[in-house]
Amino acid sequence: MQFGLYVFVFLGLVGLADTDVVPTCRLREEFNLYGLYKEGDIILGGIFEIHFITVYPELSFTAKPEQLRCERFHFAGFQYAQSMAFAIEEINRDPALLPNITLGYRLYDNCENLEVAIRVSTALISGEDDSVTDYSCTGTPPVLAIVGDSASTHSIAISRMVSYYATCSCLSNRKEFPSFFRTIPSDTFQVKAMVQILRHYGWTWIGVIVSNDDYGLYAAKTFIEEVNKFGCIAFSEILPRNNDKSEILKIIMTIKQSTAKVIVVFSTEAYLIPLAEEIVR
Repeated sequence: MQFGLYVFVFLGLVGLADTDVVPTCRLREEFNLYGLYKEGDIILGGIFEIHFITVYPELSFTAKPEQLRCERFHFAGFQYAQSMAFAIEEINRDPALLPNITLGYRLYDNCENLEVAIRVSTALISGEDDSVTDYSCTGTPPVLAIVGDSASTHSIAISRMVSYYATCSCLSNRKEFPSFFRTIPSDTFQVKAMVQILRHYGWTWIGVIVSNDDYGLYAAKTFIEEVNKFGCIAFSEILPRNNDKSEILKIIMTIKQSTAKVIVVFSTEAYLIPLAEEIVR
């Protein structure tokens, strides 16, 4: 984590240390975002998964919709955010690194939701906790660089540079994502390791369950191709994006009817926990 921050700092400071920070965009709609803030001469942004369940409000179509509500505290995501804040504080304490310059940060919760992640990234480049830009953006952005997102789908959607948890092999395409870097191996290595485990134990009849995002879909595609070289896929199910209970029950029925004794899952908590809770019931 600290290495990524140092890269940001020394790549971006030349010619910016003495530049006045002026808003590049003005946003028009209020959107309450939760995060950690610290002022500084140069601000670094961060997007983290502090919660991983999003509850949508009921739509009456007669009044302005209420804000999304984030639930299920994700302790690991909170640790990542605190790690970035700590790394920035350590840089500020060492006068030899950035003399006469203080780093600040704006760290936001994405609630493991693409809509929230996009709003957060918009808020970071605008400097305001609102949404919808007026598209007339000039001057120096309030946030010099953004660390995140954790999810592959979110990293593809937002302006990305460094991710600490996006593992989709699709992000290794340098032609499509020339500016993307990450501090974690791609899913290619995860799939290879999983296949080696299956081969070691002689498991050849496999069920597959994946999340409906770039991480799950890309990993499953590669995994199924590899398994078909020595075994067979008993079933392949995609977890519903909105945690629809009827779809989850169909997946549970498929699991019960299948003769497969081994099921491989490529999913984040937001998709998998509703399935696990329904199985327990």
